[in-house]
Amino acid sequence: MRSRIVAVAACAAAIAGSVGTAHAEPESVDVAAVHSALNSAAMPISTRTAQSIALALARTASGTPRYNYFPRSVHLVEGVAQPFLYDTVAADCLPSGFGDQSDSVGIAQAIAGPAVDDNLPIPVIPAGTVNVFFNAMNTAMSSPLQGDNLEVAWLNLSTGASGRAPMFQERPNDYVVTLSNTIVTGRGTVVFAVFGSVLDSTSNGLPPCDYAPVVGVVRA
Repeated sequence: MRSRIVAVAACAAAIAGSVGTAHAEPESVDVAAVHSALNSAAMPISTRTAQSIALALARTASGTPRYNYFPRSVHLVEGVAQPFLYDTVAADCLPSGFGDQSDSVGIAQAIAGPAVDDNLPIPVIPAGTVNVFFNAMNTAMSSPLQGDNLEVAWLNLSTGASGRAPMFQERPNDYVVTLSNTIVTGRGTVVFAVFGSVLDSTSNGLPPCDYAPVVGVVRA
């Protein structure tokens, strides 16, 4: 599990490291090398993912603003959401109707307990538990039968505990795909990595949105 976190974090570090270097030219990305490195960590990663990583690097290096978005399917009564380190992106996967923009931005956030979200099947998020949620912008609603291939891996830096879990639709349908999972991590500083793909239910044969891995550091 540590190797999976390290492999994803290595790619994510390149993306996050370009934040703050606005208008710099991003370094070229060896797509084959990225694909090989992530495959060695047993990640569900496609060649298109490496294309998404290159796009994410270009976005951050050029100073593209982050999305100001919070899903209406998250109804926090108690607690706060902690954003991940950057917005991720999936290259060339959206249906027509978005002009020249066929890329989907992905936004990952986390709610550490104690917290209450009325839209979760079990609203109370206890201490030592974190709900991680991911929004795939400009995609249509998710479905329990859709088979999204999105996962989250985590490592508690304070205890050494780690794990890996699928992301799925546990909140009510929103107007964009919103996938999440509630994970018992224990208390401490927890590194999360979300990776994989999301399907657009109206894609009609378009490829899945394969996102560049996105990392968050959460105080649980």
